[in-house]
Amino acid sequence: MTGLDLDCYRRIIDSSPDGVVLVDAQSPEHPVIYVNHGFETMTGYALADLLGRNLRLLQGDDRDQDARHRMREALVRHEPCRVLLRNYRKDGTVFWNEMTVVPLKDAQGQVTHFAGHHRDAGERLRIDPKSSKDSSSGAHQPTSVAIRDDRLTGLFTLPYLEELLKRDWALAQRERRSIAVFAIDIDALDLYNATFGRAAGDSAIRRVSHVVAGCLRRSSDVTARIDGGSLLAFAPGLGLDQALRIGHTMSERVRELRIHHPRSTVLRYMSVSVGVSAVVPEQGDDPASLLEKSQLQLKLAKSAGRNQAA
Repeated sequence: MTGLDLDCYRRIIDSSPDGVVLVDAQSPEHPVIYVNHGFETMTGYALADLLGRNLRLLQGDDRDQDARHRMREALVRHEPCRVLLRNYRKDGTVFWNEMTVVPLKDAQGQVTHFAGHHRDAGERLRIDPKSSKDSSSGAHQPTSVAIRDDRLTGLFTLPYLEELLKRDWALAQRERRSIAVFAIDIDALDLYNATFGRAAGDSAIRRVSHVVAGCLRRSSDVTARIDGGSLLAFAPGLGLDQALRIGHTMSERVRELRIHHPRSTVLRYMSVSVGVSAVVPEQGDDPASLLEKSQLQLKLAKSAGRNQAA
């Protein structure tokens, strides 16, 4: 690898299918100084749109994300971190940004830049038409090994939910039945953690997660924790009206926990916002579109004042 010049390194980075970003660590605003072609493709923003700006623009007004708070803490401490953030492309569509940030140091050991590696986590939801099928039912089977249980809550993990959703999506297409998705966020979790500490925040996440999952009791219903206080669930066979009623029940049951949250701008207790979507899948549809719609509905619930379903 000796003898490679700067242009060669740039060509290597630009050839990466993942997004790569370089920001200035010495400026308080952490402005962007470089993005590769993969990042432009993933977000719809050109390099010229991003130069000199902070990447918080990808979050729009959806700042109430615990992962954002954890990333900010890591940047202040000049530590590497990995988070999953709900981001928005230039055209307004939502995607999950699987993001790893690494500090870069100069010869004197000073952190001069942060390198961000970005991947659209939703790409994992594209169904492979060549995926294996059960010989008796024809249902799509999981094709990769995924960790099943989230260590904090005991719910499923996002990768495992994705595998199950692939299977149930194919069944819903074949049987012409609806499938509903719920996107759930704990409101102002970052402020709760800042007030009571991470351990108290984790305890609250566990309690809220169990209550939310308890609203979906059928064996075919699946609930997972994505990251921080963000949950995702799907329920085969539910139409939109039924799913909205369950979404409102989720919000109500969390309020009934009466977890004291003095810094919440919503009410004195912990609350959740819920985005709900449902569809009868057509041939050619994919589950990523339904997940995206649920995240957009979640954004509507938050903009309408949180502590509700939309």
